[in-house]
Amino acid sequence: MTEQAKHQPRQLFVVEDSRRHAVVSARDAGRARAVAAAMLLGSPCAEHRDALVVREPEEEERAAFEGRARRIGQGDCGLSAIPL
Repeated sequence: MTEQAKHQPRQLFVVEDSRRHAVVSARDAGRARAVAAAMLLGSPCAEHRDALVVREPEEEERAAFEGRARRIGQGDCGLSAIPL
């Protein structure tokens, strides 16, 4: 990981397939897709990983992520993904 990537702030992404979706905190869309593939498909290198759609979260999705992070007391940097 480059020095620049280490300091890049995390963003929230929604990663989804036709049946499931997750809100992911990551530095970029590619990392968000890998985290969601592990969660939704069972492996970050899953065969259907490229079919996952990455988009910006809507307000209710962002609120769900932030609420879960507050409940476990880690803020948005300690929680990397939640299924919705």
